[in-house]
Amino acid sequence: MSPKATTPQIESIDEHEHIEWCPPLDRRAALRLLSLSALATVAGCGGGGAVSAASSSSSSGTISTITSLTASSTTPSTGTSVTLTAVVAPTAATGSVTFYEGTTALGTATLSSGMATLTTSFSTTGTQSLTAVYAGSATYASSTSAALSITVSAAASCSATLEGEEGPYFVDDSATGYNRSNILSNLDGTDTQTGVPFTITLYVYDSENGCTAMEGVQVDIWHCNASGIYSAESSESTSSESWLRGYQITDSTGKVQFTTILPGWYSGRTTHIHFRLRSTYDETDDSGSNTMQVFFDQTLIDTLATSVSPYSAEGANPTTNATDRVYSQQEDGTTLLTLSGSTSAGYSATFSAYLPI
Repeated sequence: MSPKATTPQIESIDEHEHIEWCPPLDRRAALRLLSLSALATVAGCGGGGAVSAASSSSSSGTISTITSLTASSTTPSTGTSVTLTAVVAPTAATGSVTFYEGTTALGTATLSSGMATLTTSFSTTGTQSLTAVYAGSATYASSTSAALSITVSAAASCSATLEGEEGPYFVDDSATGYNRSNILSNLDGTDTQTGVPFTITLYVYDSENGCTAMEGVQVDIWHCNASGIYSAESSESTSSESWLRGYQITDSTGKVQFTTILPGWYSGRTTHIHFRLRSTYDETDDSGSNTMQVFFDQTLIDTLATSVSPYSAEGANPTTNATDRVYSQQEDGTTLLTLSGSTSAGYSATFSAYLPI
């Protein structure tokens, strides 16, 4: 009788027992084929698991935080200047911070020693929710502040802005192309003027109608370049030029904004910028009755003239704010701008004009 056949026994495997499915990795051989960074991505083998690019490049040194957002006043009235300050940590972070009212950008300021400031004003009453956003840099990540709420009240009363003469260099720039925010170059983009960058935001209010914001006002701007020369003037040999001229139409908040440079000076006048406001107050009047000029701090003017190129090529101006006829006699120093920024990074300013001028 044949021996009884036996069934081969298969060793059972406990479902909880760990099985090494990957063969042992010969490190020396692997290094000849793969870089160290590639080894790090061999998932499940070699004992290290997967390493993501994000985790390998992240470090606490790249994290930035807007630690605070403050306002010089939390209960301003419409048209009143308010300075917003954002503090970013670490102080070594570089770049810019943009300030927002809701989803509307109020302006951008450059970081300096971990701080960015912006001077602005508000035309709408009620609670305004403000935030600041750090754009980040190659070294530091972007960051957003917690909201800051301020309560804007209606101005009890306001006085019309004092008029400043139109001057000899106004050109009716209502032609196509002049409706622009950036006025640095000619209309065709050529001959961009150089100097310290400057952004000016102008709000226009109705002094005879409860100081409300005025929509639809055409705001013309023109000024000389760093050498004291105006465009579009035969007397300046610039008839074919159109730089540092333009206009904007005020929005529902009465706002316009222009990107330009700080002006230089010319004989007999201190540093200034011209504005003309065409509104319902003078819609049939082309004489330029709604005209004003804005001015700059004397210390800044002197600094530009003595130590900042290209302004320093012209030297110091013998006419100061105090001796300028428009600044001291016509506008009584009431249109002096408050600037935020620096000569290296550029400046910004906000000004409120109350019609009828």
